[in-house]
Amino acid sequence: MHQLDNVDKKLLEELQNDCKQSIKQLANKVNLSITPTHERVKKMEANGIIDKYVALVNLETIDKSLIVYCQVTLVKHQESAFKEFEEYMSKIDEIVEVSYIAGVYDFLLKVVLKDMNEYQDFVLKKLSQLEVISNIQSSFVMKQVKNTTKIKLT
Repeated sequence: MHQLDNVDKKLLEELQNDCKQSIKQLANKVNLSITPTHERVKKMEANGIIDKYVALVNLETIDKSLIVYCQVTLVKHQESAFKEFEEYMSKIDEIVEVSYIAGVYDFLLKVVLKDMNEYQDFVLKKLSQLEVISNIQSSFVMKQVKNTTKIKLT
């Protein structure tokens, strides 16, 4: 684990708010000159603290308003089954998150789709094609109360 000082934390907070800020803007916000600010950001990128920069898409504007959480149980708990499942899931574009979880289910999937018809096709033509799956329980988001990618650092 890497040690972050207060300036690093402030930089990460600012980048999480808006990663398109210039180094000059960031430097002003953390009270450093441009070069040390740039070096700190590059170091955090090199160390894997900053994983990547992305654009967050408003789902409604692209007609993808159905969010589904699928709890999945596998037929058997063997390494080969888990590996097969993980490899297959990583190739399906509609799935935006796959988490291996403890509890009643083995995996939690977050799926983003257009509507229920698209969900039905997704289950029939993609998800149910994998024989290592024994059970799928789905929950449909009616309203997102909070949706953020920002991680609190202080």
